[in-house]
Amino acid sequence: MNFSKYFVLLLSFAGFLLLLNTGVKAQQNGQVTNPPSSNFNLNFNPFTAGYYYLDALSARSGDQFFMSDGEIDINEYLLGPNDLITVSLQGTESIVLRALLINPQGDIILPMLGAVKVANQTIAEAQKTIDQKAKNIFKAPNTRISLERARPLSIQVTGGVEFPGKHVVPPFSRVDAAIYQAVNGNSIETTESGSLGNLLNTSGSFSLRNITIDHRDGTTDTADLIAYFKAGESHKNPILKYGDQISVSRLSNKAPRVSISGAVLDANEFEYSSSDTPELLVRIAGGFKPEADTSKLFVFRNENGTQQKIEVLREDWSSFDILPNDRLIVPADQGLKSSASAWVYGEVVTPGNFPIENGETTALELLTISGNLTDRALPSASYLIRAGSQENEIPNEYNTELLKRTSDQLAQGFDYLDLETKLSQNKVYIDISDEEQLAGVKIYDGDRMYIPRDEQTVFVFGQVNNPGYYPFTETDQTVGDYINRAGGFALSANEERTFIIKAGSSTWYRPNETQIKSGDRIFVDREPYDELNAQRTYEVQKEQIKNTRIQLILTGISTITGIITTYVAIQNIRN
Repeated sequence: MNFSKYFVLLLSFAGFLLLLNTGVKAQQNGQVTNPPSSNFNLNFNPFTAGYYYLDALSARSGDQFFMSDGEIDINEYLLGPNDLITVSLQGTESIVLRALLINPQGDIILPMLGAVKVANQTIAEAQKTIDQKAKNIFKAPNTRISLERARPLSIQVTGGVEFPGKHVVPPFSRVDAAIYQAVNGNSIETTESGSLGNLLNTSGSFSLRNITIDHRDGTTDTADLIAYFKAGESHKNPILKYGDQISVSRLSNKAPRVSISGAVLDANEFEYSSSDTPELLVRIAGGFKPEADTSKLFVFRNENGTQQKIEVLREDWSSFDILPNDRLIVPADQGLKSSASAWVYGEVVTPGNFPIENGETTALELLTISGNLTDRALPSASYLIRAGSQENEIPNEYNTELLKRTSDQLAQGFDYLDLETKLSQNKVYIDISDEEQLAGVKIYDGDRMYIPRDEQTVFVFGQVNNPGYYPFTETDQTVGDYINRAGGFALSANEERTFIIKAGSSTWYRPNETQIKSGDRIFVDREPYDELNAQRTYEVQKEQIKNTRIQLILTGISTITGIITTYVAIQNIRN
């Protein structure tokens, strides 16, 4: 019995040597031929000084590329049907068996070794399995397995999602990919990497922070997608394994929550997780604002109807236990100097951006800091633009909908109010020559003060023959003088509607109501006109009125003539 066994092994080994010798001779002759009586295309490769085999059918099935999140641990990854692997056998000769597909029975088919079961084994375990079987042919074989393409993962998603059930996701996907499919109903062909925005848009009825993953080996894991996306906690969104079952719980209005606000970049309220700590919540909130006091934070907690304020120092943030419905507030550093600043543009000695005390520095102080006005400044045209921050909003902010409820304005009146609001938005009138007024104007972070240049011109436009800028002179003080210099009135000018628009404030005046200054504008309105049909109608109506008047005159004359004739006839009868 033992002799027969050794005899068979000897014949097998002799056949294998013959196969190798045939391949070498074929290579030396410049030809590559298949080994005799073999279904495998085992070719000699001069670059590796060994034999090389490629399963073309399996290689074509592995042309799809999947991104792997990090390196694969050969002691963790379990092989299974549809995995595509390469087996490298190092022994007396080097043999590389490329693109072997694990079949549905969990086997790979190796030349001379036949079927080898590798399913449900780690890569490290499968290497030992092949080594053990190859000992019958090779002396001290050393097998190395490379994963060419991992199989897609079949994942069960249950709970409060729109599409519970089996979902197929790309290999090495994380939990969010499976939940994204279960929420949107997408298939593996249409699923891209999950995003918090997409999940939050459809969330509200299911949990994103308390997700349970049950593995086939009986172990359990958890996921917190808020911590993963917003704080970069990779272990809070673990990589899935084949056959995992994800449980997503439903949320109600009474589900415990937690919030963080104050001097953080992204103040928010979200679902509570038992793993929450101040350190994690600060990271979820995007970190601190520049003015934050990073030495401590406050936890406001409601216990037995009593509101408690708990101060937590920085060194305790990673160990302090957050309870359901706790509210965290990061305070601002009251001793920190303000980073507020305001801009001054135009005709000042030193234009630029200057530090200010937010809401304390006055317009007069800002002007003084910038070195006051130059000789070319036009003080009457100066103005201030607010930055539009929340603390600068008007207390009685214009609200069209509210006014519609209580006002007797017409629709056109509301349109006009909207227009005026937009034109006047964030603009503050300042009189540079009035120090008392400037001292009462407070400056806020981002405000901008403009001091235009005095170009010693007056702009004449509208219905004049030559509109444009004209030099301002003390002798030309009347509107008529500037209109004459602009070529006089145009044919369609309405001379009675001539206005002076003041520089800076843009206030309209009649010519006799103000004195022209440098930077002012003179506007000449035109006679109103209508479209052609309206003009024709007007001409027809004018002719009709003219004809009616002539008819009335003729009728009057006829009536008077009749009266006179009657009177003369009566007098003749009497005589």
